[in-house]
Amino acid sequence: MNATSLPHFFLYGEPAREADPQFIHVEDLATRSRPGNWQIAPHKHSDLNHLLLIAEGGGTIRFDGEVIPFEAPVLLAVPAHCVHGFSWHRESRGHVLTLADVQLRQVLAAYGELADLFARPRCIALDGADAAAIDEAIAGIAQELSWVGLGQSAAIHAGLLGVLVRAARRLQQAVTPPEGDPRHRELVARFRQLVESRYRLREPVSTYARALGVSETSLREACAAAGHTPSSIRDRRAVLEAQRLLAFSALSVAQVGESVGFADPAYFSRFFTRQCGTSPAQWRSRARRNAPA
Repeated sequence: MNATSLPHFFLYGEPAREADPQFIHVEDLATRSRPGNWQIAPHKHSDLNHLLLIAEGGGTIRFDGEVIPFEAPVLLAVPAHCVHGFSWHRESRGHVLTLADVQLRQVLAAYGELADLFARPRCIALDGADAAAIDEAIAGIAQELSWVGLGQSAAIHAGLLGVLVRAARRLQQAVTPPEGDPRHRELVARFRQLVESRYRLREPVSTYARALGVSETSLREACAAAGHTPSSIRDRRAVLEAQRLLAFSALSVAQVGESVGFADPAYFSRFFTRQCGTSPAQWRSRARRNAPA
């Protein structure tokens, strides 16, 4: 895509570039927010994930087409590729922890129980104890990043795991714990990761099953246990990307369809209308009409 595509940065305001696989960064919330009058325009990152601890203050976050108000203390999880923007209360206080997608996937591969944290954008309410512990852990990571010494990598990794575990436990308390066969949950998690990298190709379920090394029946059974079908998971990811492009880019409807694997604009329009209950053009008009000023 070109200048008509979504605002796309490395860190906010910096030209897009590929992140080092071990990239991790901590900065104060005010660093990029105060110069912009506490507004961060909607944008995305191709291979960076955020955890934002809001210790004091609050505001609103725009995740794709959804606007969510929040008050401190809260932790915001923003996965790579998610369009996000913020409007903070003036002089809100907190930290922004950013890490490369490769590094996050390595951590989640080793500790699969943490995967739900970045399965989609999250706004996780915290109590005072968890907020203080996460604040301290992120500050510790920042301190380790400021110098080079014995055990620095281990200390950063330990601090990151501490933050992720605290966040995942708070998230678990806020949602119904998953039930059923853990092997099904693990397969669905792997399938979702594969969909994330290949949904633009519009591949059949059988192709995904082969890539995962399982039978198509096994994949369908695992997804059914989670209340979905493989094709519905694939299609919802394509719809989400289409919605992002319709809301935040100047691409035509036909170009949006092509970007998510539909060469035929009429077929894309029918697909989108069936999924969303409205045509792409109508959805775009409504999304822009409802966008915050």
